[in-house]
Amino acid sequence: MKIDNFQINRENILNDVNILLTTYGFQTSDIYDRSCFDILARKDDILIILKILVNIDSLTAAQAEELSKVAGTFLASPMIIGFKSKHNYLEEDVVYERYEIPAISPQTLCNIIVNNIHPELLAKRGGYYVKINGKLLKELREKKNLSLKELADISHVSRETIYRYEQGNSQTYPETALKLEEVLNSPITLSINLLESDNFNSLDKRIQEPIELIKLGYDVKTSNRTPFDAISEQQSDTQELAKLRKKLESKLDEIEKLTKEINKQAKNNNILITNMERNRNEKKLKQIAQQTEDISSITENDALFVLEHEQEKDFINKTPVIYTWELKDMDKIEDLLKLIKERKEEAEHS
Repeated sequence: MKIDNFQINRENILNDVNILLTTYGFQTSDIYDRSCFDILARKDDILIILKILVNIDSLTAAQAEELSKVAGTFLASPMIIGFKSKHNYLEEDVVYERYEIPAISPQTLCNIIVNNIHPELLAKRGGYYVKINGKLLKELREKKNLSLKELADISHVSRETIYRYEQGNSQTYPETALKLEEVLNSPITLSINLLESDNFNSLDKRIQEPIELIKLGYDVKTSNRTPFDAISEQQSDTQELAKLRKKLESKLDEIEKLTKEINKQAKNNNILITNMERNRNEKKLKQIAQQTEDISSITENDALFVLEHEQEKDFINKTPVIYTWELKDMDKIEDLLKLIKERKEEAEHS
């Protein structure tokens, strides 16, 4: 995935990334230039949310915060794709970070998607670092009958350093890791899988509309930099997810099991991509519907419009319309989900 330096601009990068993803089996969204993200892409259980920039240092703190929260809400992996920082071009197979969001070059993304080659180098202030697999390091040391001090002396580091590596997935300089690998005759570094999300941020700005959804048991959380108005989450599921995430943080050995449980819980129709009337005309509502349907398709979450004024329609484009008077007559969330399903089917056959 090579782009001539003279042809580097945001539009070209967006186009090339979109082609790369679709070529290798990802379903991609439309491109949203004025959003906190540009592209959503899904393949099986992998959901990534990308911000495309020529210069990764042009990302603002506000954009990064919103990107992180939207990604966490959808259980997606956020990434910045760019060509350079304010000082240098981004190197291939190196992960940079901006506001704790990973940033990589288009070629690095290509290596991940096409060849399943995940980077190992992390660029931070002070140079490049790699992550040590502490459990494997200890196993290899004991297999060779080496004490902490003996391995430390051979590798020209302190005993305390080796002990720290073995206690967790610590970071070190590549040269140190290479020396340890030469002594133990085995790789001990971990690759950085950017397609696996460990982002537990989520949208947290609650709004008090539509009040009928809130009374039915939803938390409605808004975002100012997305193509939709809000995300509605079932309160019971939100609380359950919060408990699971807290448990996940305290029991690192159970990460894989708990992550699967979180994903399963989050996929049980607990999120609704929500849009409101807000005095918008029909043309604007149709435009929002088109964007919402695109995002709904990629994230595999239902979408709806909540309208106050009666219209002769039960859907806009393919997005179900639910009227506030209908919500008032509902006693439980299952009634809403059933109606959404019925109107989705009606829209599909219209």
